[in-house]
Amino acid sequence: MDNERYNEIVTTYSPMVYRIALHDCRNHADAEDVMQNVFLRLYRFAPEFQSEEHLRRWLIQVTVRESRRLFAKPFRKREALLEELHPGADTLVSGSPADLTTEEGVLADVLLLPRKYRVVIYLYYYEEYSIREIAGMLGKKESTIQTQLARARKKLKQTWEMADGKERLRYESDRRVQRNGNL
Repeated sequence: MDNERYNEIVTTYSPMVYRIALHDCRNHADAEDVMQNVFLRLYRFAPEFQSEEHLRRWLIQVTVRESRRLFAKPFRKREALLEELHPGADTLVSGSPADLTTEEGVLADVLLLPRKYRVVIYLYYYEEYSIREIAGMLGKKESTIQTQLARARKKLKQTWEMADGKERLRYESDRRVQRNGNL
């Protein structure tokens, strides 16, 4: 692979690779490390691709594998345990309920999902791959991907219903205060 083609691939696909890594890692620094490793593999091995779609799928598969490899390291397992004990300690997502009217709010809620659901949601909704294609890329059964999508949707729905309920309570409380204050 010549340098011009490599630079073109990096320029074109680095945002996609970064977003997938960010969904899996939930940390900008780790996502950048994963992205760097993915493009380093591309440069070192320089595989031949049959089409742009083949290249894109290869990049997604390598990104997911690199993210898994990052979290398989012993120090990451201890970090995951700390995150379970202190869930608000994430660097990207704040502890406050997300504003559902913004794309950042939806992204924050997706990033709060367990790791196994984040990439599946991203590939299905953001990259618009079918369940069959995602299963092939991740090396899982289609039924597993369907189950993960259903569970992720259910968790997101519960999060949004909780946030909506809190907003309603806050609104009703504010109305009561205004009524009592105006009397």
